[in-house]
Amino acid sequence: MENTLAAAHYDFRAALSNAVAQAVSKVGFTITRPVGTRPEKEHGRFLTKYPPVKKVDAYLDVYATYVGFEAPQSSTAYRARLELSARLVSAKDNQILFQDRIVYGCSENTDEEAVLVRADDALSFRNRAALQVDPVRTARALQSAIDAAAWELAKQFM
Repeated sequence: MENTLAAAHYDFRAALSNAVAQAVSKVGFTITRPVGTRPEKEHGRFLTKYPPVKKVDAYLDVYATYVGFEAPQSSTAYRARLELSARLVSAKDNQILFQDRIVYGCSENTDEEAVLVRADDALSFRNRAALQVDPVRTARALQSAIDAAAWELAKQFM
């Protein structure tokens, strides 16, 4: 999948960061992005320490635990699947103000304790080869999932 997305010049980490910033600003957040990138060892977990930033009320910490495509059964189409974990932490005392998971790509309700977002059926691929044949379409499908998940996260603060 990384090779397919690279062929489309698509960076899902940057796309996710941009989509979350854009979505939460639509619900009233003022975004101040930290300088640099998320530490490699903390790509799959919440940050252990937040960078000191002046005039910040809280830190919105978002990371992806799964980014890709999945077919629930061998006879079904591949659709984007994205799992995000999000936490809002007070800058004053490090108190957790909000924490949840957003899962995009659920074809049906599950027992997961998360905000579930149904995948867009129009952005499906009949098999794994179809994902690789058109990297731009694959990147667009993933971007659509990222945008939908980011907006679902932002709606939690409305």
